[in-house]
Amino acid sequence: MLDASRLCWLCGHDGAADVDHEPALQILEALGLDPCDPQYLRPAHGVNGCPTCGRKCNQAKGNKPGRPASPTSRAW
Repeated sequence: MLDASRLCWLCGHDGAADVDHEPALQILEALGLDPCDPQYLRPAHGVNGCPTCGRKCNQAKGNKPGRPASPTSRAW
């Protein structure tokens, strides 16, 4: 997973060294899905934090769903 990209899917900055489950690990397990399946893994900053913004993205997200879609500059 991290060989393909180190761009954190939560803050968008480089240097992600951990993986985040999307949907959350508990949801994957409750649905009987394999949490190690690469389609459910996303690069994220962990306990060491993002070198750019300092955020511990994976810990800040916790069990919540991932980031919402970015708003556009105008209604389409």
